[in-house]
Amino acid sequence: MTASPGIRPEYFAQFGSELMVTPANPLLARTAITVDELPWVGYVGPDGEEAPGVYTKTLADPDSGNFFMLVRVEPGAVGPPHWHLSDTIYIVRAGELEIPGEGTYRVGDVRWVQGGFAYGGEIPGPDGVEFYFISLGPYGMFDPEEHPPPLGRWDEAR
Repeated sequence: MTASPGIRPEYFAQFGSELMVTPANPLLARTAITVDELPWVGYVGPDGEEAPGVYTKTLADPDSGNFFMLVRVEPGAVGPPHWHLSDTIYIVRAGELEIPGEGTYRVGDVRWVQGGFAYGGEIPGPDGVEFYFISLGPYGMFDPEEHPPPLGRWDEAR
């Protein structure tokens, strides 16, 4: 397993274990999370597979019924086509994020995707990308080839 500079290889974990309050992230009524102090960990998807060049800081564990994370995708790494059960929000924090069929999102841009709609994988810009990812309900990530999305796909005429 290869880690980027500043990424300690022992910090490879699945969904939320890098956040100090676990397993279901029982946050207090008011919880301050100093994002830059959390370690980056290698992303392991729901299928148990590591995604090379993708690192996360989980801010709300999906076991809590919510999912919120900071994602970093390095140049050259590309996410697979997929869809989620719930609406999702992306907020670009650094770099650029290209989504096939949509265009390029830049720092400060917000992308909102309706749950049940499949899209081509996330493509980082030349310097990579960091974005906040928020699932507005159960997370669920599905391959559109194995599980047809109820609202269609990015590569089909609408």
